[in-house]
Amino acid sequence: MLGKRKEAISYYKLATKYDPENLSHYYNLSDLDEKILDINLKKKINKIIRKNQYKKRNLAYANFLLSKYELNLQNYEKEFNYLLKGHDCYLESEKKEYRNDLDYWLNILPENKELNSINISNNSTEIERHSLKPVFIIGVPRCGSTLVEKIIASGSQYVSIGEETGILSTYVKQKIIQKEPLYSNLKDIQTDFFKRFKEKNLLQIKSNYIFTDKTLDNFFYIGFIKAVFPQAKVINCKRKPLASIMSILKNNLPAVPWAHNLDHIFKYFDIYYQLTKNINKIFPNFIYELELERLSDEPERESKKLMEFCNLPWDKKCLEYYKRKDLVSKTASNVQIRKAIYKHSLNKYLPYKKYLDKYGEKYSWYNQK
Repeated sequence: MLGKRKEAISYYKLATKYDPENLSHYYNLSDLDEKILDINLKKKINKIIRKNQYKKRNLAYANFLLSKYELNLQNYEKEFNYLLKGHDCYLESEKKEYRNDLDYWLNILPENKELNSINISNNSTEIERHSLKPVFIIGVPRCGSTLVEKIIASGSQYVSIGEETGILSTYVKQKIIQKEPLYSNLKDIQTDFFKRFKEKNLLQIKSNYIFTDKTLDNFFYIGFIKAVFPQAKVINCKRKPLASIMSILKNNLPAVPWAHNLDHIFKYFDIYYQLTKNINKIFPNFIYELELERLSDEPERESKKLMEFCNLPWDKKCLEYYKRKDLVSKTASNVQIRKAIYKHSLNKYLPYKKYLDKYGEKYSWYNQK
């Protein structure tokens, strides 16, 4: 998270010494040091698999590790199957924790009538044009949101970095569970959120109260955001579906309950595409659509357009985010974000397309160009 790669490697190695059969340590270590993926570790993994048939979490990491061996050999089908086995085991290991969350994200929240029917104008007399200026970055996992956030926060204007605050998600979920209305007195709601963001240390005078919140699932609450935060900016980070889905499979996301099963992943993606499409019809030009592939092809041009949308000054430091000494990333992109922007080629994921086609054929967004 802090970018102290050598120290992280040394501590993971220490973890493997004292907890040698916990394969999650080797999995995390392999992200930082691929050299550990040798024949001896592979033998160890297979031995642990035979020994730990009922320890689903450890079996999950065993399969994730074996998928990396197959990737190095370009055995894409074997890699893909190991990934699916790994996610099946992980989902099984967390089924008690995930059961209610899966239903919430895939059914309850998308079908909430109050969220879906909202059509509020910012001319409401209840709304105060207070000083909060949040920049909400939305999308699906592995869409480039971490990169976009760091670009925004690395210019000459200081911007508080929120990463994934989860503040809106928590508020809405509490209201839904308690069967309370989401909208009551907008002034009271604004005051509540002011306190919540202040507790995260995001409201600072030197940033002119501009801060980022890249809780990706905030796309569920665009109408709510427009009502409560009149000065908000919303950026929708888009990446080709094939690339995002395969990147989700290749990166175990423990905090995302729907990310361990392809049927769940495709359903969540469909919800995302349908909701953002509807929101763009209701509130045209409210959301800035940013394509990761275009940003990687023309970083200066696209980053200037991004900063202009955010009403922030652009300078070359925006694209030199990776040089920052205070760069902290708690996301799965914490390694990539320490490098300059590189071109994102869809060709990297084309070998997997034939394995995903049977899931994606019923969705119009799957084969988008």
